[in-house]
Amino acid sequence: MALPIEEVWVNRQVAKVLLKGARDKPGIAAEIFESLAKEGINAELIVSGPASKGRADIAFLVLKSMLPKLKEKEEELLEDVDAKDIDIDNKVALLVFYGGRELSRRPGVAAKIFDILAEAGVNIEMISTSIDCLSVVIREDRVDKAIEALQEHLGVEPQENYPFFEE
Repeated sequence: MALPIEEVWVNRQVAKVLLKGARDKPGIAAEIFESLAKEGINAELIVSGPASKGRADIAFLVLKSMLPKLKEKEEELLEDVDAKDIDIDNKVALLVFYGGRELSRRPGVAAKIFDILAEAGVNIEMISTSIDCLSVVIREDRVDKAIEALQEHLGVEPQENYPFFEE
């Protein structure tokens, strides 16, 4: 099956932040990301897990260059949202599959991409979708394997350091 993938972008300059057990209430996400924005920290990708017993985990990506600012704010952030813990992992990478609106209209596209990555031994740690993009976070040391598999199966040359990933 030919997939409607027009471009694949790769960003190795990201870090994954996992805010564990944040209070689950209206406005908590706004509070988190407004606080970060005041420090000039932008979230490149945000994924929130299901809430349980009034708590939720929120994972997001930031540029590695923002880690010193984030670490300065870490304790304040934990306290502000009454989170249990924060984990920062700077050994991840972001892959973005762009396919225009056809991407969301074609059943099985995500499954095929996930299968290609699995066959290459690449585990997916985070997934986010929109109408025209599918984004996945993988281990940084598996990017080259992922690129090789994507070139072979999709015939698309992944682009690194795409302009909107620049700092």
